[in-house]
Amino acid sequence: MGKFLKNIIKLIIINTPLYIIFNFIKNFIPNYKTKKKTLAIKKETYNNFLSFNNENWFCNNLYFLKSNLKNKENIKNMLEIGSYEGRSAVFFLNLFSNSTITCVDTWDGGAEEQKFLNSKIIEKNFDTNLKKYSELNRLKKFKTTSNDFFKNNKDKFDLIYVDGDHACKQVYIDINNSWKILNKNGFLILDDYLWWFYKDLKMNPSTAINNFIKNNYSEFSKIVVWKQIIIQKN
Repeated sequence: MGKFLKNIIKLIIINTPLYIIFNFIKNFIPNYKTKKKTLAIKKETYNNFLSFNNENWFCNNLYFLKSNLKNKENIKNMLEIGSYEGRSAVFFLNLFSNSTITCVDTWDGGAEEQKFLNSKIIEKNFDTNLKKYSELNRLKKFKTTSNDFFKNNKDKFDLIYVDGDHACKQVYIDINNSWKILNKNGFLILDDYLWWFYKDLKMNPSTAINNFIKNNYSEFSKIVVWKQIIIQKN
């Protein structure tokens, strides 16, 4: 509960609109004690998953995502900005069994990852973890920056997961570029809303996410705020 209150205080400090804070509080309660459900999904999803440092960041959100993502038959084409070792890609490909995913990453790591990153091993693990999906033609891999990908992309998507460079300016660019190519009724998932790596709180993803929500709220049919944010497009 202490961490919950600290997050509220930080959101207030960066001038988060009250309707976003209230949405977070509302969704904190049903997701607060879901560890067992999340662990069950993790066990079911990840068999023989290779990981350089056994990171489980994405796994903390498994129940939240599964319980809030509906209309599975409508999700055919997915995009992921930031893939690391492939945990999120594996989850989405299993959740939406008739879908394909496009994964975009430099596999160089951001500032927050450099202290434990071995980029060659991380990318190799991604390739191994996603091998069976690649062989089924369910995976497209782009080793490039998100900016270059968006500049050359001509596809549109039903679900886009944004977890790339976490600096506020780049997060805002990635979100807006993603929104432009998200299909009607599609889902935009924004990671690390409550990630406070930079001492200047306004340099973290939450500021970019708040600004995007304020500027585009009328285009949402649904928004769920927690550690991640799920937005459905009108």
